Amino acid sequence: MNEPLNEAETRFMERIERRIEFLRTLVTAELGIYLPPDEKQRTRAIETVVRLTARQKELPYIRPHVMEKATQLIGAQIEGMQKLLPNDVQYRNRLRKHW
Repeated sequence: MNEPLNEAETRFMERIERRIEFLRTLVTAELGIYLPPDEKQRTRAIETVVRLTARQKELPYIRPHVMEKATQLIGAQIEGMQKLLPNDVQYRNRLRKHW
């Protein structure tokens, strides 16, 4: 698991870090990204963002554990934004989370 990242994975993780910095900028501006209430839809949406961040030619070279790590990093940022959404959106989503 502690193998060094190959070139494609390194570029991919650099892109993920840039996306995270952008998401942090949104949080600083008190903006959030809406996630659907269903946990499966949330997971699928976050995985889609991560997959679309990778370039098509890099996908075959990115190992699953690197993709999972990127999904966790992006997911943590977007989940943290949910507390910035208006209360009616939080209620409608029936988010049972304590921020």
